[in-house]
Amino acid sequence: MSPAQALADSIPALHPNTDQSHPTSSYTATPAMIASSSKTREQDPSHSSYEIPYDQASSSSSSSFLSPITPQVQSPLLRAPSEIIQKVLSTSGGEEVHAIASAAKVCKELRSMIYENPDQALWRQVLVQHYDDPRTAAAFPVPRSSSSINWKKNVQHRERVRRIFSDWAEDKLNQVKQHIDLIIPTLLNMYLDISPTTPSSDPSTADDSPNSTLLSTWLRSSLFKHIYESQYFTEPEPTTSYQLRSSPKRIKRKTVDPVISQLHCLIPPAYDDDTREDREWRGFMRRTVYNAKNFEEENDYGPFTPDGKVNWELIDAISSVMMCNAQELIKGDPTAWLPAVQPLSYGVEPVRGWGYTDLKRPDSLADGQVWDWAGIEGTWCGCYAFMDYVDWVALNYPQSAFLHRLSSEIDLSLYHEALGDLMQLDLKICNDPYSSNPRENRCEYHEFTTDRFPQPLPSMETDLPTSSLLPPLYFHGSSVPYAGGEAPPLPQNAIRGVVTLTADDPPQVRWTMIIRYRNEDRWRLECVQVGGRGSKRGFFGIWSDASRGEQSPCGPAWYWKV
Repeated sequence: MSPAQALADSIPALHPNTDQSHPTSSYTATPAMIASSSKTREQDPSHSSYEIPYDQASSSSSSSFLSPITPQVQSPLLRAPSEIIQKVLSTSGGEEVHAIASAAKVCKELRSMIYENPDQALWRQVLVQHYDDPRTAAAFPVPRSSSSINWKKNVQHRERVRRIFSDWAEDKLNQVKQHIDLIIPTLLNMYLDISPTTPSSDPSTADDSPNSTLLSTWLRSSLFKHIYESQYFTEPEPTTSYQLRSSPKRIKRKTVDPVISQLHCLIPPAYDDDTREDREWRGFMRRTVYNAKNFEEENDYGPFTPDGKVNWELIDAISSVMMCNAQELIKGDPTAWLPAVQPLSYGVEPVRGWGYTDLKRPDSLADGQVWDWAGIEGTWCGCYAFMDYVDWVALNYPQSAFLHRLSSEIDLSLYHEALGDLMQLDLKICNDPYSSNPRENRCEYHEFTTDRFPQPLPSMETDLPTSSLLPPLYFHGSSVPYAGGEAPPLPQNAIRGVVTLTADDPPQVRWTMIIRYRNEDRWRLECVQVGGRGSKRGFFGIWSDASRGEQSPCGPAWYWKV
């Protein structure tokens, strides 16, 4: 007997006809029988009872069936203060939150207390026992009040999703479509409710976020993979036209749910090169990443939308390509990319950021000292990937490739792009180069003209909308091959950049970085830090020629802090 059933058995009102002299009450519905009946209905994941149920219209009929004909003797528990009853209900079910619904079915007074209490105190207690407290969520700059949160709805939706992921059978995956409108918003809300982490936190030992633990399991599941792929792909229509051999058996949908793409970014992809479906998916990711039409002036040549928000479909493709490449390298030689092990491990933990709940400038900072709210200063590692230029031209300019007798049949599901050396970046923040500060206080790496850089440097400003929640942070630094790698040392390269917040709600962290070789701007990177400020997964983005010349190449990049 579960604790909730024991609680129900302690209430006399649950047993119809405690008066043995009444001849009409020959049937007794015990809590165990009711709970068992509910459990039987819940074996089918597609059944509506997956939701913690309460039907106002049917409450009177169920109440009359379960209530005794003779006057009831009120349980001592029901005479206790409501706070005590709520505490008993919230704790008696243990891990079986659904048992609270069983108690509501067998007692009218409990039902009223569970479902009709306007302050939702019971549901608030249940939620904070099993999930992260949304009032301390890292994602939102303005903390939410208890009254603004629908505690009951959140618990009901999350428990239903929990049961779907735990009970759904492989042979019923095709039926999950009817639940997508519940599953996807619930998963995103759980991610946004995750509590903030700290700069010193270790993802390998963190255990203070129930949401992170649950999401790490669910997003790795075959059920979520099915949802992701079914929303990403569609079966091709029959055709008699000639198709290039690079055409897959499935085709990508024109419109992809950005929330599903965002959720897919939270976990490193589980890629199997021996599976045709996985190879097709990776081919689509490459096509998205290396398609120059996805990165043009209207989105600052980066993974953004024209209104200054993150394009999660592009970030999903970029992060998938880079993390798949890293996983293959680590699998072949675990020491080759040792710094990448942590950001690729521990599920959702590496994408827990510092959030926006505490944006107070540290008291320890001296006047005039820049607050590094993004955690820029320090050592970063990362890499970039690229196609052979001939192949890139064939992909983006097939007519030009035909004129030059270049092959236009590129099977991206089997293609393997090249990776650059694993690089180490040492970054430092600096004063705003465009402010009215005295010249000696400004950073020469950002100056339009200096003795060191006599030619005017392009501005780092963007025309896309941004958030004013936090000021832009300018930085500079150097880039060398990672000390643990085998690449020969190269001359130090000058780096300059700026970190801003996007126009998203909640805002995301955008990185713009220019790498300069031999006094010439060579590459420009436009990136997004997945997980927000302080995220240990790092930032993913697109590199391109700083000159934006015609037919200049582009490709994915990934950097994380070590």
